[in-house]
Amino acid sequence: MADNLHFVEYIIFGVTLLVSISIGIYFAKSGGKQRTLEEYLLGNRKISFCPVAISLMVTFQSGISLLGLPVEIYQYGTQIYLGIIGLVTGYALVAMFFVPVFHPLQLTSVYEYLEMRFQSRAVRVTGSVLGILFTVMYMAVTLFIPSLALEAVTNLSVWISMPLVAAVTVLYTMLGGMKAVVWTDVFQFLVMITGIMILLIKGVAGSGGLGQVWQTCSEQGRIRFFNFDPDPTARQTFWAVTLGTVTSWIGNGISQSGVQRISSTPSIREARKAVLTNLPAAVILETLMALLGMVLFAFYHNKACDPTRAGLIQSSNQLVPYFVVEQMSFVPGFVGIFMACLFSATLSTLSSGLSAVSALIWEDIVDPTLSPTSRMRGTFVSKVTVVCTGIVTVGLAFLAMNLKGTITQITIGTLSATSGPLVGVFLLGVILPWANAKSAIIGGLLSFCLCVTMTIGSNFAPTPSHNSLLPEVPITGCYLNMSGFYSLSNFTNKDDNNFTEGYQTTSSYNMSSTDMDTPQHDIPGMWLFRVSFLWYHLIGVLSTLIIGLLTTIVTGGFSDIPAEPRFVLPCIRKMNCYKQRIRVISLVPYDMYCISKTTEYKVKMTFVVENKLISY
Repeated sequence: MADNLHFVEYIIFGVTLLVSISIGIYFAKSGGKQRTLEEYLLGNRKISFCPVAISLMVTFQSGISLLGLPVEIYQYGTQIYLGIIGLVTGYALVAMFFVPVFHPLQLTSVYEYLEMRFQSRAVRVTGSVLGILFTVMYMAVTLFIPSLALEAVTNLSVWISMPLVAAVTVLYTMLGGMKAVVWTDVFQFLVMITGIMILLIKGVAGSGGLGQVWQTCSEQGRIRFFNFDPDPTARQTFWAVTLGTVTSWIGNGISQSGVQRISSTPSIREARKAVLTNLPAAVILETLMALLGMVLFAFYHNKACDPTRAGLIQSSNQLVPYFVVEQMSFVPGFVGIFMACLFSATLSTLSSGLSAVSALIWEDIVDPTLSPTSRMRGTFVSKVTVVCTGIVTVGLAFLAMNLKGTITQITIGTLSATSGPLVGVFLLGVILPWANAKSAIIGGLLSFCLCVTMTIGSNFAPTPSHNSLLPEVPITGCYLNMSGFYSLSNFTNKDDNNFTEGYQTTSSYNMSSTDMDTPQHDIPGMWLFRVSFLWYHLIGVLSTLIIGLLTTIVTGGFSDIPAEPRFVLPCIRKMNCYKQRIRVISLVPYDMYCISKTTEYKVKMTFVVENKLISY
């Protein structure tokens, strides 16, 4: 481990932070100077699709992905890479079906949709609270994991890095609003790509070339793409990483962060282009991070020295930064570029989350309670909210340091408990025209309880399962490759020089072959806790839909008039319930307006149908 970093590393890291702050200051002083909520939260809905596409991508490709995906592949093989199928499918569905629903509604908070669709403020507030909880938890995990991993291999303390990164993010988000968030995301994306490419070039060169990397991974069972095991307790299968992740990416697209970006574009066409343009870049970034995992495995396998098993690092989550410090610290600036790359990914996620939470708190909680004159202070309240949310996030990040498991497992398992049920409620609204407020609340809350139970059970009541690691990287070469930073006691026993004793093992390696081969007897309820974390999100969605459908049937929802067509998917609008001729008792013009720069006119009418009002 590096005892001290060269001052150049800190300069590069500092410049990255200063550029981000400068972008925030620029947008605070230009244009409308962030005086209105429309500009502050949505960029006046005039941001072009290209920067929005990049922002959408890096928002959900945080430092968690950069550290977590390579480790998953290092330990469990390439099966998880097929999650790109879920990514492409999920975002394609968002562009095709959800953008035409959400963009015309001109939403600031995505949960406004729930109130309009279900005619219930309770549904909106419930969804908003869960959305805020999800976003803050995600920001906390995104902040602490890179900081903790970096502290283990450098002298940059988490007590410095976490508050510093959070303060920078709060500053430029507070000053520049959505425009600053989007354009800093573009800058940070360039930094991320630069850092990853440098890592790959160094790793491939040290592993004997791409051909040798592929051969080593293949011989050691790391090349796995089509494990069709239907068992849901298997950690990674084709079904888990494809079907299990489709709803996760739909959830990202229709989350507050996603809808804010969709709504910041001037038209449906631009919003669709932003979502679809994001796909190639996201696939490329996922591919590079997956390749990094293969390169790291080949590199350490050829050295015959697994850093985790040898006790050189305390957790496999520190593998990527350890490689950087071990192999690249001899050239001043390389570690600084990696630090900038890692925390650029973190900054992009934090800024998006802060902007999202400020919008939710204002639109869903504060604004409805204020008088019209007080609403002029909306921008000020939103800026204060950004600061307060940043402080809370740092506090939660320090508390979250006690979580155990690989980065990917911690993130997906923890966050799916809130995201899955929320996506289920939205799907209930856009798919089932007769679903009512009772079905949304009951389905969402019961599904939330189920997902929380599974998450807690898997972390605090672990049970053995057949999910095993692939052949491990040997450690026989650790002593031969030992540098001056390490002592013999790190990986030998003083009495007999046994390389298998004295390891600082982690929860990722706490399963021996004996444990895996011994028949296990299920304890009632324990099977549920062994379900792969990759299924959590889909389980949350499906349980919400099933419970919501049953509740709709029991409460007589199918006897009600269906929801307005604009609140359901375009394909659902073709159902017979919208084609049936209705007897109009009276027709009252409600509003008429012209869409600027087009010849399209929309007429909003109020129909009185059998003593019930329906607005179209």
